[in-house]
Amino acid sequence: MPLEYIAILLGAGSILLGFAPLVPIQVIGVALGIAGIITSRRAVRADYRRDLPATVGLVASIAGIVVSGITPLFAVIIAIVQAAV
Repeated sequence: MPLEYIAILLGAGSILLGFAPLVPIQVIGVALGIAGIITSRRAVRADYRRDLPATVGLVASIAGIVVSGITPLFAVIIAIVQAAV
């Protein structure tokens, strides 16, 4: 399987794990997003003609990192608000 498609799969997996109810699984989502970014950059370096699918993998990986990183933060904020009420 070419690297750019692996990057897309890693980014999509990172987005999906961002919605998991457990924080350790969301941390794995961040790791998958980082791996997706690295893989997409390697795909572009290997063959510049594969730039479009590699860019899709890069964007999906960045979105996965954001979702997986912000969701636990919202969980902490919600817990603090519920404790205050």
